[in-house]
Amino acid sequence: MCEPDIYADRVMTSISISRGSDSGFDTVEVNTSVLRLSLIPELGGKISSLRDERTGREWLWRNPRLPYRRVPHGSSYVQHADTGGWDECFPSVAQCAYPSPPWTGEPIQDHGELWSQVAELEIREGTDSVTLATHWRGVVLPNTFERTITARANSATLQLEYTIKNTGDAAFDWIWSAHPLIAIEPGMQVLVPTKARFNLGGAFPPGLVREHTNLAFPLRVGVFDLTELPPTDAGIALKLWSDPLRDGWTILRAADGEFRMRWDAKRLPQLGLWLNLGMWAGDGGAPYYNLGLEPCIGAQDSLAEAVTQYRLFERLDAASRRSWSLEVELAGRN
Repeated sequence: MCEPDIYADRVMTSISISRGSDSGFDTVEVNTSVLRLSLIPELGGKISSLRDERTGREWLWRNPRLPYRRVPHGSSYVQHADTGGWDECFPSVAQCAYPSPPWTGEPIQDHGELWSQVAELEIREGTDSVTLATHWRGVVLPNTFERTITARANSATLQLEYTIKNTGDAAFDWIWSAHPLIAIEPGMQVLVPTKARFNLGGAFPPGLVREHTNLAFPLRVGVFDLTELPPTDAGIALKLWSDPLRDGWTILRAADGEFRMRWDAKRLPQLGLWLNLGMWAGDGGAPYYNLGLEPCIGAQDSLAEAVTQYRLFERLDAASRRSWSLEVELAGRN
């Protein structure tokens, strides 16, 4: 683990590492000269900022009302820690009772076990690259979870690698979702593979979507055609999660650039979309306007429902590993 006080500011060929603080929490920042990424180890390894240096666009949403703070395990994420940025959800997204022996009935907290931990951080430097490796340990389930983020000099692309290791003597069931909340604007476009089909995980207000399965995206919701994101006061919210995909990619298109994700659908089979279009806020205040672009593994959001209802989850045997990867690119528009 690298302690914050030894992050000396260092400059390599067109890539730099620096340390700083945000709301009293130590940050690690990597600048490739094309993109700038900030990470907060103490807040579960949250990626707090992802900025395109060419346009100045900050792609990650920041909650204007909830401050950064440490919250104990067992707390509600949406009430106390829905601060924005990019978190990881494992072994469930929704709070639930663990559904399988030998841990049947054990409580899995809201948005999983990772966000409320202090993530161990290791910095690995190459000639023209920096890798930030964050490590977590299971609370209910015996595991270690690792995410590495590799940035390269003069590059607009980040490579994220994930590995779970079962450190116990029994298999366990799990789902996972990346949870980046994106700062969006009316008129942006969300693009997904043409053959992708989605399931409805939830809708606000209820009854917004008649069908719950085999949904193509973009779809029409009331008076809004989601080919483009509607006004900030649209007053609708949807959680969608896909059936296993043939092609692993999604794009958020803005007037001045694109937020692109690519992955191997054989290793990372699904995509979740959380479209909160001026309808919902976990703190009871004015509704947020943001977007979750969420590559995921398993039926969303509850592990209990993934195991007992949808039968779409993964099982990791004792002493086994499971790995997958994800590429993020901040692409320009011609």
